[in-house]
Amino acid sequence: MMRGVPDYRMSSRLHNVLIAGMGVGMVVFLTGLFIDPARAWGNYLIALFYLLSLGVGAASFIALQSASNAGFGVAYRRIPEAVTRVIPVAGVGAIVLFFGIDALYEWSHASVVAEDPILQGKQAYLNVPFFILRIFVYFAIWVWLSHLLVTNSREQDRDPDLIYTRRNVRNGVLFILLGGLAFIFASIDLLMSLEPHWYSTVFGLMTIAGMFLCGLAGVTIVMIILRHNGFGSVFTTKHLSGMGKWMLAMSVFWVYLWVSQHLLIWYSNIPEETSYYVFRHFDSWGSLSFLNLILNWLIPFLVLLPQATKRDDTTMLYVSVVILLGHWLDLYIRVMPTIFGENPLFGLPELGSYTGMMALFFWVTLRSFSRYNPVPLNDPYLVESLPAVGRV
Repeated sequence: MMRGVPDYRMSSRLHNVLIAGMGVGMVVFLTGLFIDPARAWGNYLIALFYLLSLGVGAASFIALQSASNAGFGVAYRRIPEAVTRVIPVAGVGAIVLFFGIDALYEWSHASVVAEDPILQGKQAYLNVPFFILRIFVYFAIWVWLSHLLVTNSREQDRDPDLIYTRRNVRNGVLFILLGGLAFIFASIDLLMSLEPHWYSTVFGLMTIAGMFLCGLAGVTIVMIILRHNGFGSVFTTKHLSGMGKWMLAMSVFWVYLWVSQHLLIWYSNIPEETSYYVFRHFDSWGSLSFLNLILNWLIPFLVLLPQATKRDDTTMLYVSVVILLGHWLDLYIRVMPTIFGENPLFGLPELGSYTGMMALFFWVTLRSFSRYNPVPLNDPYLVESLPAVGRV
């Protein structure tokens, strides 16, 4: 054990609130299947991909630190490790999504494909059996590699052998390569194929940027929660500032890719490409696209530039919440135009879906965190990350 490191136990009140939130999400989804199935499945897809972004984003953060032998984030590594536990949960959710393929993807209908030469040309890739197989492969990669990263870290708690640290250098590289490619293809399959006539070579990278930014924000919120539950001297303001720097950098990277995709499509002016943006950048959807930029880039960029704001719990909490809302809006703009057409809608189905998904995220994450040592006890970089905490 480490001196000055408390145990964490989720309070019964918080537990009940999160269970109630998950219940609300489930009831809203099941009710929506009878009232408006297309809308219900669209919101379900957003929630599923959002949850996946949180889990894979956290795993990518661990992988980057492990592959680069970074020591600064070791003290709070158990937080992103706990967040990765939502990946298997999202995998179960993906199985449920298979029942909504017909409601979401036009390429799944043989009658539509028979009358569309473009879809016929893509039929070897866009067909239901191959789609389901690919989703299983993606989740197998994420679950397997994230499990290796987390298991090696926890094994080192009982055995100080450096072999576990060395193994995670390899595992981190594998996750960056294989997990990153899997996420690019998953974004193409789950999101871009909603409009199979449209394509973009930047789409996958832009989705990765949003995924990583979302994961960082989720980890930061959990860190702030823990700092106010006895871990203030363990997860310090320096750690919080480090997360703020990461979020600042990734918000800039996200907007760089957003502008790159936009400019490339605008400059080439090909109808098959411009139709995607013409629909989303004017009228009702246009205001949401502008708000998307504000939430995912402008607010994080302006707020996180000063050093002092990155060390303040309240400011970091608000910025992280803004980023999480921005990521939901980003996914909403990608998914819902195929369902709502020219007029976006927001109501109980969207609110209930988001509430249920976030409740599930915090329930899984905090429950996982409470089951293991809150810091990696025998990691060789722990002293570098948290020199004020000693060993016994």
